[in-house]
Amino acid sequence: MKIEAKDLEAAYIKAASQLGCSTINLEITPIRPARKGFLGFFQKDGLFEVAIKKDGEKKVKKPKNNNNERVEKSDRSEKVKTPKIESTHKNSEKIDTKTTINQSEIKSEPVKLQPAKKQTLNIDHSIFDSFHKIDENQAAKSNDDMLIEIKAGLDKLFGVSMFDIEVSELSIYDADTIYIKLDGADAALMIGKEGYRYKAISYLLFNWVNARYNKGIRLEIAEFLKNQESSMAAYLSGVIERVELIGKAQTKPLDGVLVKIALEQLRDRFPDKYVGIKNSDEGKFIVINDFHKK
Repeated sequence: MKIEAKDLEAAYIKAASQLGCSTINLEITPIRPARKGFLGFFQKDGLFEVAIKKDGEKKVKKPKNNNNERVEKSDRSEKVKTPKIESTHKNSEKIDTKTTINQSEIKSEPVKLQPAKKQTLNIDHSIFDSFHKIDENQAAKSNDDMLIEIKAGLDKLFGVSMFDIEVSELSIYDADTIYIKLDGADAALMIGKEGYRYKAISYLLFNWVNARYNKGIRLEIAEFLKNQESSMAAYLSGVIERVELIGKAQTKPLDGVLVKIALEQLRDRFPDKYVGIKNSDEGKFIVINDFHKK
């Protein structure tokens, strides 16, 4: 069988629990090493092949105890050790007398200690040094040149992640927004549980693009953003009906990217009403009501 685990020890424990046997009866061979990721992202477990050992391999021969041989060996060792101890004692006395005579004749000089050299690692920091660097000539560049530079930066960023992910689409969404779509075999890992990793990557790319090009981003990974917008539109239909009926309403507590999606859809639907985000103990929610007239 084949299993996934973060290391070889975890693979033995996981395989033993699934097969219901001891770890000493298993033989595990690594197929694909685990990936530590990049800056806490893109972690991936390794792949291991598990096999159960044969019955003949389980038996371990124990050496026979022979008390007579132990007694003979101990007697021999004592006979050999005793003359060595005496000889070393005599030699030590001779060495001590010689060293005391020589030390009186030799002048003591201070010993200069050289500081240990620090070892440096050759790490390419170019991607981090230029991440927030603002180019004064960016405003004069065309959209095509800007997209080419963003594409090269994204390829360099995800190239060090060791994940099967690539930029499948890059275009101008509107005057202030860049559309970025990522896709690949590891797209689900880029999204993460409940979209937390998608949110982190979205903030990372927004800070870079906004600082260098003064643009926002619309990030799509596989079909995650499209599916979230569809589900949010279905939920907001009831909220919209309530607003049209009584003039005001509020959503349930939302989290992550859902707050932004709901805010955009409600503001497009009610441009003449106040649509804002409120905080509560349960999380963030959106309220819709009329503007207060003075």
